[in-house]
Amino acid sequence: MFATSGIHVRPRRHSDLTTLLPILQRAHETHRYPVRAAAVRADWLSPPHELAAWVAEYDDAVVGHVALHPTAAPEADPGADDASAQWQRATGVAADRLAVVSRFVTDGSVPGSGTTLLAHAIDAARDAGRVAVLLVDPSSAALGFYRRRGWRQIGTSAQQWGEYRVDAALMVAPAR
Repeated sequence: MFATSGIHVRPRRHSDLTTLLPILQRAHETHRYPVRAAAVRADWLSPPHELAAWVAEYDDAVVGHVALHPTAAPEADPGADDASAQWQRATGVAADRLAVVSRFVTDGSVPGSGTTLLAHAIDAARDAGRVAVLLVDPSSAALGFYRRRGWRQIGTSAQQWGEYRVDAALMVAPAR
């Protein structure tokens, strides 16, 4: 467990999904994350391929979520091959040593909960011998959030998110 200023991070439980869905719905409505309304589902938050997932709690209430995923297979995501290749060049590690920060959302009620979750995900990736990477819509406020926390943009990759085509910013976690 990881804690900062009363914020506790613990592994996500299946029972957390009902609490997380309204948080995800609000994030979609206010920040357009996820981009597609159809993605506001429990199985989107908890896909079978994820490496690990955590929630942030404050005063025993779930206030956020983050997961680590392997890089996507090109047949599942046509932009994955390009993104993976760029991350590999930027980090010097093979695709199976990358961990994509994903499904990252907070309810906005507790300052620092997003920073705490993100730091936990980066540390967990490192502890597993992986390098944390991510892709983000370059028009979203999230891009500035990551940059302020030391993430480095290493390129862009065309992504098809439902009916939306996005030249997503590819980012690499800060070095220790």
